[in-house]
Amino acid sequence: MKSNVSLLRRLGAATYDVFLAFSLAFFIVGIILIAFFEKQAQTGSWMFFVTLATTYFYFAWSWAIGGQTLGMKAWKFHIVQYNGDPITHKQAFVRFFLSILSFSAAGLGFIYQLFDRDNLSLHDKFSKTQLLQNQ
Repeated sequence: MKSNVSLLRRLGAATYDVFLAFSLAFFIVGIILIAFFEKQAQTGSWMFFVTLATTYFYFAWSWAIGGQTLGMKAWKFHIVQYNGDPITHKQAFVRFFLSILSFSAAGLGFIYQLFDRDNLSLHDKFSKTQLLQNQ
């Protein structure tokens, strides 16, 4: 089956979701700072890991449990396995980390979609997932 979600639609939903995920991460980091650091905000690698974990759980939970993030709902598409089943947590894990690499490499993993015969990005291909417009 071929993905029928354009790169523009995908990037629109990703932009929406990044704002939501980072807002959630900053909220959680703020609560941790208030609860555990009375005098001065401690920064460092723990803040990065809290932000990464929060962002991961936002995306992975949305994909594996509901098949959509809030951005995907707004842009009217969802994620499934090639056979149409909901994706697994393992696929969500692979997809999340590969999408970070796809974006970090000057967006080449996303741009790959323009040249793929099934309209899949690199992280779709390696996680064996695809995006489909809602019916």
